[in-house]
Amino acid sequence: MSTHASVGLSSLDDSSAAGREAAAAAVAALPGRRADFALVFATADHAHPALLHAIAAAMPGTEVLGCSGEGVIAHDESFEASAAVAVMAIASTAIRFDTFIVEEYGDAPAAAGRRLGQMIKAAQRDPKCVCLLSDGLVGNCTDFLAALHQEIGGVPIVGGTAADAMTFERTFQYAGTKVLSGGVVAFAMSGDVDVEIAVSHGCAPIGLERTVTRAADGWIREIDGIPAWQVFKQYLADDAEDLNVDGITHLCIGEPIDGDSHGYDPYVIRTPLQLDQPSGALFFPGGGLTEGNRIQLTRRDPEKIRKSAQACAARLLDSHDGRAPAFVLQFDCAGRGRILFGACAAAEIVVPLRQTLGPQTPWLGFHTYGEIAPIAGRPYYHNYTVALCAVYDRAA
Repeated sequence: MSTHASVGLSSLDDSSAAGREAAAAAVAALPGRRADFALVFATADHAHPALLHAIAAAMPGTEVLGCSGEGVIAHDESFEASAAVAVMAIASTAIRFDTFIVEEYGDAPAAAGRRLGQMIKAAQRDPKCVCLLSDGLVGNCTDFLAALHQEIGGVPIVGGTAADAMTFERTFQYAGTKVLSGGVVAFAMSGDVDVEIAVSHGCAPIGLERTVTRAADGWIREIDGIPAWQVFKQYLADDAEDLNVDGITHLCIGEPIDGDSHGYDPYVIRTPLQLDQPSGALFFPGGGLTEGNRIQLTRRDPEKIRKSAQACAARLLDSHDGRAPAFVLQFDCAGRGRILFGACAAAEIVVPLRQTLGPQTPWLGFHTYGEIAPIAGRPYYHNYTVALCAVYDRAA
């Protein structure tokens, strides 16, 4: 039993040509040139139906799933350009892949989570992992994850939320040749396979712990009885008048983890994406921050980001006695790429991780608007983190 994975990449502007090029490159390296399953990540400016139809034509009979991202990660590179697409083609006699679609999950996230959980249980008796790709601009992902977790118990959940080119207008999810917005696509893996997940952020607390005193529908309106923006602004430049790049790049909120964090930094990191100037309210996608929540303002430390990410990769390697995985998926925040590291993004956030886990390891990922990963067995919605999912053949 074995698993073979290969990644193809294209930066062509024409979406049909890009889909053909990336899919053909991915399939060409597989035994028999046929894939059982394929993941596709593409930048949001592509013509998504044309892209997916071209990929499907190049990979007949292959289940295809994916989403748009602020950028794509492939091999040792991070591509945050207007036109980039990466395809991972997987052929495996060890892993069974089952795919799922939930449309318009934002209307009733908890119900959607229960529905997905029921679909997964009906399809697989012993799933080893569920990978989610959800819309990054709509829906309370925290409620969705809580309901899904309740349905499927201890099955690890990992993934990322789809993104666009930092315009915060519309994101896309892929299932075959179908293009969704506002939905969730997912796949579950079962069989003779081990799945290991690691997550890190690299933020340090600043100031005193505070309390959310007024919030609704993802908007934090007051912290300690003060408009949220006034609190946030205390830690920005004196002339900060808006939630500009400096604000969303370096300053964020840590939500303390209740109970034992099992070695993880004791905060789940969240970042605001919108400011309502008249009221001073801040919008946090993904839900979960409500009145009464204790919070800690945090600031990102680039050196801590580097070290904590490499420690993640090292833990994955140690979990299998130094054996390289069959493939790795990387879900990395859009705010941790070129916004933070500029032209050195790939060298800072991809190369060290891949070198640690094996420089020839098939590697695919995307820059997200939110990351999904478990801490102490419970799935969380994160911002400004990297989540790594390493998949190993058990029989290897």
